[in-house]
Amino acid sequence: MLLVRGRGTIAGERLVRVGDAVELAARKAVVVAVGSAPAIPPIPGLAEAQPWTNREATTAAEVPSSLVVLGGGPVGCELAQAYARLGARVALVERADCLLGREEGFAARELREGLRRAGVAVHDGTSAEKVERAPSGAWAVHTDAGDVLEGERILVASGRRQVVGELGLDALGIAVDGALEVGDDLRVPGHDWLYGIGDANGRQLLTHMGKHQGRLVADAIGGAEVALRPGVPPRVVFTEPQVASVGYTLSAAEEAGLRVRAVDVSTQGTAGASFHGKGEEGTSRIVVDEDRRVIVGATFVGPDVAEWLHAATIAIVGQVPLDDLWHAIPAFPTRSEVWLRLLEAYGL
Repeated sequence: MLLVRGRGTIAGERLVRVGDAVELAARKAVVVAVGSAPAIPPIPGLAEAQPWTNREATTAAEVPSSLVVLGGGPVGCELAQAYARLGARVALVERADCLLGREEGFAARELREGLRRAGVAVHDGTSAEKVERAPSGAWAVHTDAGDVLEGERILVASGRRQVVGELGLDALGIAVDGALEVGDDLRVPGHDWLYGIGDANGRQLLTHMGKHQGRLVADAIGGAEVALRPGVPPRVVFTEPQVASVGYTLSAAEEAGLRVRAVDVSTQGTAGASFHGKGEEGTSRIVVDEDRRVIVGATFVGPDVAEWLHAATIAIVGQVPLDDLWHAIPAFPTRSEVWLRLLEAYGL
């Protein structure tokens, strides 16, 4: 294996140029796995503030005295709470009416309360309008609600942008407007030697999904026939409380035309929860396709619920009937008995 560090571009069929001097010719395939980059919104004065992105925030050597976070998705919530716990005064600005806009509403509400307890001032339903230097020397973020939020640093966590358009794919006649188009076999149409995985193809911007696609492509290059399966990947927000979800939310399932029912129980409603995370609030939900009697979505909010997620993922991917899940007996006294509580609440 040869590792070459540098900025690579596609120079022709199976040909990659690194910098000005190195050209690499592939025998079989080229894989585009460039990830994505943080998107910096065009807010007047923001660029002058040299805002942090997730990269700077996770490699900083010092904790700023104050921090304004723009964006209430997973990255914004995780880093806002982390820096608040490290001693910074943190304000979070999210233009949508709630945090975690793609997750269940109850998860957003319970996470908001967790952020509040950590000392994060959450300003949802609010947009940043401009940034300028304050008399104190900090950066002042002016919002459409009339607030002025000061921070020694500003952290932008408001989305990602594609970078595949910077790879010279026009040399192959491939017009790229955003993500790289690939088929379910992860090949670029018309170029059976060229693959796109992870954030680059825009399908599922999650590390574990990029890793899975990488494994599929390795198999394909080795001669196997592979295909991505449809579905929504597992997702975790590593905050306190954690938010772990997979498959559809209730509203997304309804929008997809499914006849569904949501079943909710307390995350803490088991014997195991009486000593692990005792006193921590949280809700667990399954979304059931009533016609097929299978689970199509699950969301858990509470301490360390990320470790519950794979059981839900297996149930959804395997389309395990509820009547069979009823006989998948959880051990006492573990928190996995939440599955028993959920199926009891459904009516089994």
